[in-house]
Amino acid sequence: MSAVATFTDKARRLDRVRLILKRRYGEVQRPLVTHPVEHAARAILSEGASRAQVDRAVERLRRDFVGWNDLRVSRPREIRESLGADFPDAAYKARVIPRLLDQVFKRHNSMVWDFLEETGKLQTRVYFEGLEEVRPFVAATIARDCAGAHAFPVDRDVARVLGRLGVLDPQTQSEPQMQTFLERAVRSSRIGEAHQLIKRLAEDLCLADAPRCGRCPASAMCPSVERRPKRKPSKRKKAKRTGAGRPKKRTKARAARKK
Repeated sequence: MSAVATFTDKARRLDRVRLILKRRYGEVQRPLVTHPVEHAARAILSEGASRAQVDRAVERLRRDFVGWNDLRVSRPREIRESLGADFPDAAYKARVIPRLLDQVFKRHNSMVWDFLEETGKLQTRVYFEGLEEVRPFVAATIARDCAGAHAFPVDRDVARVLGRLGVLDPQTQSEPQMQTFLERAVRSSRIGEAHQLIKRLAEDLCLADAPRCGRCPASAMCPSVERRPKRKPSKRKKAKRTGAGRPKKRTKARAARKK
């Protein structure tokens, strides 16, 4: 892909990726938000973690704490231990979750978050972006799923996948800049679907350390695949492919027949 690709070029590329992934994964369902507090916690937990990991983490939190208010007043160390040592970024997330809950509680004296029912889409996003240690990704997720805002949350997974595909440039664009670009590039009716499909690709194939490019449905249009060096065949495989050594065997066989 050209380094001078225009906004329109990238928007079209992103839509092509969406269609390719939709054919692979099928229709996606909009997240069902039954409890905004739990949804906010899941948003924080989800970065760099699979859906199965997040589900197990939420179950452990439910087991180890009386409720969301108990989680709010708990120490990060206790939350980290509940998440487990192998959970991605456990220490960071164990600090941010109670910090977010405590800030909202002190403003509204409630853990129900029914104030969202009267808060507009844009205002909801601005509200959560204004809280300490709440990243734009989390604020956008809450605003989109809890208030119906036009938002495309960008975490490390989304930035990695769309960076490799040539849609974003995580090296030069900040998180808010990437979100702004994607929200301009994707229609409101498709934005939730596009986001979930990209997250699915990040979890299944476009892994951080060992991307499975050979199985990726979008590999034909991915410039990162072209740049990835090909593995050189071993001497044994190379000899087998070229037939090296065969003339020597035939020479021995002929010599034996002459004797």
